[in-house]
Formats: sequence, C-alpha cells, structure tokens
Amino acid sequence: MPVRPSRSRAQQVVNPVAVLVSRRYRRTTFAIWLSAFLSLFCIFGLTGWIPTVMMQRGETFSASFGFGAVMQIMSFLGGLVLGHLIDRFGRSRGLLGLWWAVGGLSVLALVAFNTHAVNVTAVAVAGFCIIGAQFVLNNFTANSYETGVRATAVGMELAIARVGAILGPLVAGMLQQVYQSPTPMFVSIGLSAIAAGAVVLFAGRPAAEQARATSAASALPEVVRP
Repeated sequence: MPVRPSRSRAQQVVNPVAVLVSRRYRRTTFAIWLSAFLSLFCIFGLTGWIPTVMMQRGETFSASFGFGAVMQIMSFLGGLVLGHLIDRFGRSRGLLGLWWAVGGLSVLALVAFNTHAVNVTAVAVAGFCIIGAQFVLNNFTANSYETGVRATAVGMELAIARVGAILGPLVAGMLQQVYQSPTPMFVSIGLSAIAAGAVVLFAGRPAAEQARATSAASALPEVVRP
C-alpha cells in the first residue's frame, strides 16, 4: 500500500482559539478579554441610561437626550487622539490604561457633584476616554497576535465584550431599582472603567512596539569607554 506523506507542521490545521489561550498568549488574551468586557459594560450601561439619569438629576428632557450625542461625538475625537499618541510614542498599554482611568474618574465625579457644567464635562470626558479607548483596543488586539490568528483574536475580543454590553444596562437598571438612586450605577461604571485600565497593563507588549524599541535602542550611539 502506498504510504501517505505526512503533513508538514505548516500544513497542519491549528485551532486558532487554542492558540489564543496557549502559554505564549494566555496572559495577553485574558487581559484583553476582561478589559473588553469591562469596557463595554461601562459603555452600554452609561449610554443606555444617561438620558433617564440626567432627567433625575434635574436636566431638561431635550438636554438629557443630548448627553448621548455628546458622548458619541467625543468618542470619535478620543479614539483619534489616542490612536495618534500610540502611533507616535508607542506605550499602547499605558495610554489605554490612562484613558480608561480618566474616564472612570469622570464618571465618579458625577457622584460628588451635580451641576449642569459638571454633568456636561463628565459625560464628555467619559465618551472621549472610555469609548475612545474601546476603539483603539480593537487595533491593540490585532497587533498583539501573529497574523494567522488575528481575525480570531479580534472576533473573540468583541464576543466577550458583547457579554459586558448585555450586562451593563441590566445591572445599571437593577442598581437604580434597588437603591432608587443613580449613585450606585455611577460607582459601578466608574470603578469598572478604572479596572479595565488596570487589567490591560497585564497584556503583553505588541510585537510592533517591541521592534520599535529594539531599533531605537540599536540606533543610539555606543558609549566609548576610555
């Protein structure tokens, strides 16, 4: 009987999800999944309830729905600014963490202050930072893996994040029903955003940033010892 030629390693079918949770990528994968989950938990929890909450805080009906538009407009700018900074300076993990932390603090500011100026500013910063960081996280995810599993990596990230998007409005509504106040909702969303920023720091450094750092180090002039 003729002997079938064995497949080479390059020809073997590899489960891309198994690659994501392999030892090489495990820490990065779980950090990205948890950050994405918390990020969309915050985004959908806040955007879904912001008109109702602002009316409870004394804003007019039309102004309350305008806050949602402010968040979306600022998210566009936040994603552009964050992407530009990462392209120019690298340090994607630190900048993502900073964006989420600032966004979380802006939401927590709504717990302590209730004026029209604070409401507008806090919501604008939350959209700029929290939603803007989510846009860039998708690109960070793709750059964190080898080419053969990048599509799966981004797809899994968005799938896990969608669970947070489902739970965000649900948990926010339950908190308001139980406590008859938006304060617990703001606390949970603010702390979740800060947690997302902390968790993403545990992800591995993308290969492109490592290559940039290596080339920059090699370009430095050598110190000539006497």
